[in-house]
Amino acid sequence: MFHQQGLAQARGLGHGKVTHLPSPKSTPYWWEDCPAFDGQEPGLPETADVVVVGAGLTGCSAALTLAKSGASVLVLDAERPGYGASTRNGGMIGGGYRLTYQEMIQKYGQETALRLLTESHVDSLEFAASRIRDEAIDCDYHTYGRFRGQWNKAEYDATARGLDDLRKLVDVNIDMVPKSQQRREIGSDLYHGGMMLHDHGGLHPGKYLNGLLNAAAKAGAKVLGETPVTKVSRQGDGFLVETTRGVVKATQVLMATNGYTSPDFPHLKRRMIPVSSFLIASEELSPELVDDIMPGRRMYVETRHRHCYFRLSPDGKRIVLGGRAGMSKIPQSHATRVLSGLMRQIFPQLSATKITHSWTGHTGFTFSFLPHIGQFDGIWHAMGYSGSGNAMASYLGHKAALNMLGDKAGDTAFTKTPLETRFWYRKRAWFLPFAHQMYRLSDLRENLSRDR
Repeated sequence: MFHQQGLAQARGLGHGKVTHLPSPKSTPYWWEDCPAFDGQEPGLPETADVVVVGAGLTGCSAALTLAKSGASVLVLDAERPGYGASTRNGGMIGGGYRLTYQEMIQKYGQETALRLLTESHVDSLEFAASRIRDEAIDCDYHTYGRFRGQWNKAEYDATARGLDDLRKLVDVNIDMVPKSQQRREIGSDLYHGGMMLHDHGGLHPGKYLNGLLNAAAKAGAKVLGETPVTKVSRQGDGFLVETTRGVVKATQVLMATNGYTSPDFPHLKRRMIPVSSFLIASEELSPELVDDIMPGRRMYVETRHRHCYFRLSPDGKRIVLGGRAGMSKIPQSHATRVLSGLMRQIFPQLSATKITHSWTGHTGFTFSFLPHIGQFDGIWHAMGYSGSGNAMASYLGHKAALNMLGDKAGDTAFTKTPLETRFWYRKRAWFLPFAHQMYRLSDLRENLSRDR
């Protein structure tokens, strides 16, 4: 059962009383010891074989592969390179997606569904780990394992059955942890057991992105931030890429903007849903408190609709926690209160812990909850990671580059599925506040019934 404080906050959906404290920093914790990339071009070149729009994990991984093939590559970003979700996430790296195997079979057929499973659970993580290793990227990458807390017993039982089915299809290193053994992994009684994904890991997102940026630049790619792309149009066999600094002639273009896709590109904008993700970082914790709350030193996620995810910082001294404080823009002070309450609900031991950082970023969701590689009017895109991009973004950036090069090694199931939209979604994701309220109601119902 819950501690009394945790129970009260669960019924309030994370809005527990929080002591008044100085405002935390609004920039990501990961930016503290990771300076901005300093290898930018001094100006805009006139031509490039490939222009990559977006200097996040997708764009940098694609640029690295393209540059190593001998192509002249220009990477442009509307903000500083790495400004977006690539350096604003929780730093967890693994695989898997929200659709079940049966749902994927119904939508895409058995062959494509199996390939999607394999690429999601195995291939993308193996590729990301190899890219980190091959490029000697120092990003605090470590295979910690990930504990996925089950919100109630029915979910635990359903997850265990689903795992049995998954093992018949894909070679995964996953086990169930019953509630009776939960305390060896996490110092909380909030969950009804969990799933342990042994091959999942953690890293420092800022160092990871900077490592890919530096590797791409070393291979010959040119990178330029503070250069919004406003239009891409055909010219002969190539394209004119219009920016706020001028125009570039390119043979090919790759859009890698994910949750930051501009309305200037309506075809993609209508297919990308920018969902806000909110995160906090705590002050440094004592070694004894760290041992109490995270004895397993894992990455942690949960199955409720609030979808909290949390971990220790790479130095093992702070807790970094994210969750669904909202699905669209809300005051950062409100997000801090919500996430602080959720942190204390999970760990009543942290009732007096101060928050030093509170920030947000945009993840790019699709209506299918799957990423996609493809073309529209000859312009390539790779995006739509739906909250699981640290492994998949670098993997699909690489695959997109191979497709652009005409290399058969670029074959992937993520070109076999449609990038969906809805007739009622145009320029603004007006429906996200309503979706957030529905999730809150679902959590409330589950909170009231889970211990009956």
